[in-house]
Amino acid sequence: MSIDSVAYPVTVLPWVRCRPDRRTRAHHDRLLRVEDDPDEVIELLELAVTWGELDYSESDVVPPEAWIDFAAGHRWRDPERVLRLFSVAADVALRGLHLAPDHVPAPCTGVDAVWRDLAGSDLLAGEL
Repeated sequence: MSIDSVAYPVTVLPWVRCRPDRRTRAHHDRLLRVEDDPDEVIELLELAVTWGELDYSESDVVPPEAWIDFAAGHRWRDPERVLRLFSVAADVALRGLHLAPDHVPAPCTGVDAVWRDLAGSDLLAGEL
């Protein structure tokens, strides 16, 4: 994985009431469907593959810097599989990019939850 879990710590939100950013709400809701809709998985992977090639600055999408936190911050039937999917997609999209930690946007705003920090290695070890 090309995302440094020390520079970009992942936060797991066990009881999330997510309020997505108004601008990215439609894309947020589409990302929530990746577990049930293979077409949404393909869309996510296509976005990841083209992220470095196309200009998405004017698009209302959740950026790949936030995908792992997005996956960790929502409930899934198979959280490990979904986290793997978003991790692979983020790795593809961000390959070669170096982002400062303070420039990683939050996937949701106004989250009411108890926060518990885990290292990326904990997440990959199935400690969700």
